[in-house]
Amino acid sequence: MEDLETITSLDLHIDELIPPGRILDFGLRRPERRQKTRIREPFAARIWVVGSGDLPCNMTGVLDNLSSTGLYLKALERFDTGSEVKLLVHLSSGETSGVTASIRGRILRSELQPDGKYGLAIAISKSRFL
Repeated sequence: MEDLETITSLDLHIDELIPPGRILDFGLRRPERRQKTRIREPFAARIWVVGSGDLPCNMTGVLDNLSSTGLYLKALERFDTGSEVKLLVHLSSGETSGVTASIRGRILRSELQPDGKYGLAIAISKSRFL
C-alpha cells in the first residue's frame, strides 16, 4: 500500500478511468518495473517547449501512455533532452466526458520512430486538472 502522501490527484484520476477488477495486460514481453499504474490511450495533447535556438514551439501530439510520474507522446518534431515542456492533455473517458490536465515536465529522451514522428519520454514535475 502506498503512503497517502505519495498519491497524487493524477493517480486518483487514472485509477477512476480503469474499471474495477480489470487486469492491465499491455502485452509486455518483460516484467513491468514501473510502480505507478500506466494507461495506454491516444489522448490528444498540445505541447509548448523551447526548441533549438531558444524559439518557443507550439504543436499538437498524441499520448502513447501516461502515469502520474511520466508520459510518452509522439510529436512531429524532435526536442533536446532536458528541455522543459508544458502540455495540455484532454483525458476523455467517452465521447462527451473527460477532463483536461495541465502538465509540466522535462524531456528525458527523444527517439525517431519508424513512422517519422518522434517519441518523447517526459518526466512529470507538476500537474493539475483544469
